[in-house]
Amino acid sequence: MKPFSQWTKEEVEEEFGLYADRDYALLREWIAVSPSVSDEEQRVLRRLSQKLLAHVHDWNEEELKICFIAFVLDFADFWQPCYRPFMERELSVVYAEGRKLWGIADFLVASGKQSPRQPFFFLHEYKKQADTSNDPIGQLLAEMIAAQKANSHTHPIYGAYVIGRHWYFVLLDGQVYAESLAYDATKDEIIEIACILRRTRDIIDGLIKKECGIKG
Repeated sequence: MKPFSQWTKEEVEEEFGLYADRDYALLREWIAVSPSVSDEEQRVLRRLSQKLLAHVHDWNEEELKICFIAFVLDFADFWQPCYRPFMERELSVVYAEGRKLWGIADFLVASGKQSPRQPFFFLHEYKKQADTSNDPIGQLLAEMIAAQKANSHTHPIYGAYVIGRHWYFVLLDGQVYAESLAYDATKDEIIEIACILRRTRDIIDGLIKKECGIKG
């Protein structure tokens, strides 16, 4: 079968029986954050926002990733004892006879030290603002389904994709997926983006505690 980079949303829906629910309760709960960053963090985020505004039409994929996205992700602090970020890692899963999902994930948060084991969150795309020739949500969903199929757990898979200034948050729960409206990182919405990423870390902590039977 073709790699993640060649899947479209329509193909993913048809192949795996997915259906969209934009008003899905788990999505609303995930992104309903109250901005809670320090004054210094607000200043840093707003400087990043202005930097993005100045260069969003000029940066290529790698420049967008290194000069902006990496700093926003750092606010979430996904480096934890039981999980960490991984970049440019290959995922592969056989989901039916003669059918395989495979490809390279740009960024994922998963358990494991040297290799990702149980994925929780994916970030995909890093595209220039004007480059919308492919189907980013289709590619992201293909990655999330691969994680879902590979895991023995049934918890939701969380993800996001970025096109220039716009961030979209996506949740996959069984065969239901839900996508947020766009968050514009060149505006004060960058603070909401950072808080949603931190909320994602809290959700991952909760999932790990639940699976390990840890109280508190």
